[in-house]
Amino acid sequence: MTTQRTLRWGALMLAVAAMAGCASTENALKDANALLQEREADKLLPVTNLSPYSLALGRFGRMLDIYKEGDPVLYMQTRSILDATNLSSPLVGAEIPGDITEMVRTAVNRIGARVVYVPYHPDYLVSQAQLGAKFGVTMPDFLITGALTEFDRAIAGAGRVNSAGIEFGGGNGKVTMGGDMKRTAIYSALALDLNLVSFATQQMVPQIQASNVVKVLNFSSEDNASLGFYGDAFGFKLEGKYLQGRHSAIRTLVDLSVLELIGKATNTPYWRCIPNGTPDPVVVENMRAAYNGLTPELKLGLIQVTLRKYGEPVQVTQKFDDDTRRALEKVYAQRYASLGAVDVMNWDGFEPLFFGVPMAWENAQANAPSGAPSSPAAGAPAGGVKAGS
Repeated sequence: MTTQRTLRWGALMLAVAAMAGCASTENALKDANALLQEREADKLLPVTNLSPYSLALGRFGRMLDIYKEGDPVLYMQTRSILDATNLSSPLVGAEIPGDITEMVRTAVNRIGARVVYVPYHPDYLVSQAQLGAKFGVTMPDFLITGALTEFDRAIAGAGRVNSAGIEFGGGNGKVTMGGDMKRTAIYSALALDLNLVSFATQQMVPQIQASNVVKVLNFSSEDNASLGFYGDAFGFKLEGKYLQGRHSAIRTLVDLSVLELIGKATNTPYWRCIPNGTPDPVVVENMRAAYNGLTPELKLGLIQVTLRKYGEPVQVTQKFDDDTRRALEKVYAQRYASLGAVDVMNWDGFEPLFFGVPMAWENAQANAPSGAPSSPAAGAPAGGVKAGS
């Protein structure tokens, strides 16, 4: 009995000493200084506010430089892009931003010189005009409209609790030990809808829209441990919580949606700017219809223009001359040999050539377009390019 009592009081003294050491003034000051230095180190240099798709917008701008060389600049403007869920109201905690127009403007402006944003600040212009300033007016080609349309809390969740305990002894020598770990993950969803409006007609452009959803993780953890003796006990509890920022998630959503919207408007393979992107059926179908509607001469001209983007020195003659034939055979043999024999006067033969124009950020192994067929049609001979009627 004496031995058990000695062990009990010895353990209690060690626990008290450990807790006292953790709570000492010296240790508290040390921890506070370390935390302060960490926070100050983070504040020394500002960090560029980029979403995962910000770089994709820059790539898209370089893609437009290649695909739209010689085309006029596209001028864009936005209406106010607001929260349509009313969850930005202070009455419900202002959980999401109420106005993301500036995020949309920033995303448009990331693309580059071929897509120019036209600000709309009439009060400022009127004030400056009263002071004698003179302005030129640039009318936009398209107007971006939209809103934050969904915010669903806790659309999915999962949790796990692991507990363990042990008890031995009896009477005044009874000893209990235990612990548990708790993990909880909850997902919420935010959605953004953007549409494109023709400024000249004030009509929405059919099928040119972006509607995307991003999931936000709320993760919490809790660890408990305890050691108890008959009549005496001590323990500790650790808690942690990780909540992804909703504003950062919305910026990611905005950048992706602007990329999709303007990619569709320009009929360019914008999905190649995104890692593991998949072809957009709207763009593919628009290009199919446009190409099939061209005359044979215009098709040959487009083929020659596209070959020049591959670095082939062909002239745009709208005729299937020897230089054009040799350039086609070279490009298809190097990049699309698995397609077998193709007729570039048909969309199925021209599609890989158009969507596979080389981009600077792609390596040699990724030259083939993600939307191109990966194997020749059944019964097609290996190799060979023709321009049939």
